[in-house]
Amino acid sequence: MPQSLVGAPEVPVVGDLVVARAWKYDGGAHWVVPGAYEGADHHGHWIYQPAGALVARPGLAFIASWDAMCLIPHEGNWVATFYDEQHSGGLRVYVDISTEVGWRKISRGWEVNSVDMDLDVVRSVVRGIFIDDEDEFEEHSIEFGYPDELIADMREAADHVLGLVREEREPFGSVANAWFERARIRKDTL
Repeated sequence: MPQSLVGAPEVPVVGDLVVARAWKYDGGAHWVVPGAYEGADHHGHWIYQPAGALVARPGLAFIASWDAMCLIPHEGNWVATFYDEQHSGGLRVYVDISTEVGWRKISRGWEVNSVDMDLDVVRSVVRGIFIDDEDEFEEHSIEFGYPDELIADMREAADHVLGLVREEREPFGSVANAWFERARIRKDTL
């Protein structure tokens, strides 16, 4: 996990490369997904991850066949990804309950890092809305020695986000659609 991260980036420019990089609590590498900075609103920073982007973690890599929009919130213990209708598994929203979310400047853009705390809030057209990976959270709580306060904070964050997703309260309502549209228009004009 990189050091010297800041809570919010300086002023990124629309189109800047943003590499979303997740880590596990023990410092092991997790997901890496590149995208393009689209802008910010009162919810946070929006990053467009287009079809054709390389999505990778140790032991698995693929080229996405769907568009995604990643939201890095101004505050909160989570990172959200919104998927378009092309997602092969029917995902629409996938929220990684996370901690230590921070930005750093890299040579040609930005890197946003987070520590993935296993719990995920999912909205799927196939399986509905639910918290996923509770078993992994329990296992890692013991294996990695999560402090009791961290366990409580992550469970509280998951329950809170679950409620927001169920109620379709923003940013889990329709706001991501506007950011998708904006990104696609910009992409078509390049």
